Amino acid sequence: MVEPARTGGAPSFLIVSMRYLGDVLLSTPLALSIKEALPEASVDYLVLPGGDAILEKNPSVRVAYTIPPGSRSVMEFLGRFRRYDYAFGANPSDRTAICAIGAGKTTAGFSYFSRKEWWKRRLYDECLPYDDQVHIVPLILSLLEVVRIPAVPRVVMGFDGEDRRFAREVAGSDGYVLLHPFARKEYKYWPPECWGALARFVSERIGLVPVFSVSPSPSDRPVLARILENAPAGTRTLARVLSFPQLAAVLAGAKAYVGVDTVVTHMAAAVDVPTVALFGPTWAHHWGPWPNGEISSAPYGAKGRVQRMGRITVVQKDWPCVPCNQETCALTGGGRIECMAALSTEEVFRELRHVMERASR
Repeated sequence: MVEPARTGGAPSFLIVSMRYLGDVLLSTPLALSIKEALPEASVDYLVLPGGDAILEKNPSVRVAYTIPPGSRSVMEFLGRFRRYDYAFGANPSDRTAICAIGAGKTTAGFSYFSRKEWWKRRLYDECLPYDDQVHIVPLILSLLEVVRIPAVPRVVMGFDGEDRRFAREVAGSDGYVLLHPFARKEYKYWPPECWGALARFVSERIGLVPVFSVSPSPSDRPVLARILENAPAGTRTLARVLSFPQLAAVLAGAKAYVGVDTVVTHMAAAVDVPTVALFGPTWAHHWGPWPNGEISSAPYGAKGRVQRMGRITVVQKDWPCVPCNQETCALTGGGRIECMAALSTEEVFRELRHVMERASR
């Protein structure tokens, strides 16, 4: 343990998260905790391209630098060697470790503690085991122990008044439920026919407008077309792919949200909209949407089932093989993901109603 150092009267911090968008978002309690304990501190990020968009309007973050994967830019960044008082590696990747170790005077990060990762244990000032049996948010916050900063377990997704006005233009000002069917990997997808049926239930049974997000991937356009073929009249789609702050504002204006295991679902939880997350093979105990203010290191159990945490519900099949944490399904020999296909529209809608009722109390 060390006391926060001060350079020119204020300590400087770098958070390195060289993984996916969801990883970056789920590391934001680290920045928030630092700024609440040390308001004068500067907090910067180093991320892959695109990760900076998640942090664009985060009030705790001064600047987000980007490095393309596989780029010689890592060496250019290390020209800032020991620039920061503290550098935290927010995930166990080698690239993250190299940049954090190179950039900070005092460093902390994660390792799987395998034989080939001996150098992380040697070079980090504080090297912690990456424990995937606890949730990623409290795991990342454990890095703060090196500087004795209290953890604030709240994920932050920034947006402003301009984004709110834009959200009203694209999503409408009447009551709507935002539905997000897309993810980076197709093994997380729910069948289009189920999404269309869910939109019908939202419209006919609770009298709200179903609004579908759109995806930047051209391969998702046929998916959305199939969904809309099964959806009721009056179903809306967002006009285009939005910036992350704009999408956060759309989420904040929704009566509820339903989505698959992806960064947008973590955004929904962060802005406290009633959220139903559809999980298949993924470990909910490690990657489930974080309930803001939760103090437990493991809000979700390891077994697949419906799990309710305040404004968040994770819907997952209660099968012996779930969650398998695999991208292919042993039941179908590599075909469709059976535990996702088996989630019925009725059970998802039932949980949607329940989470909305809990949020209104």
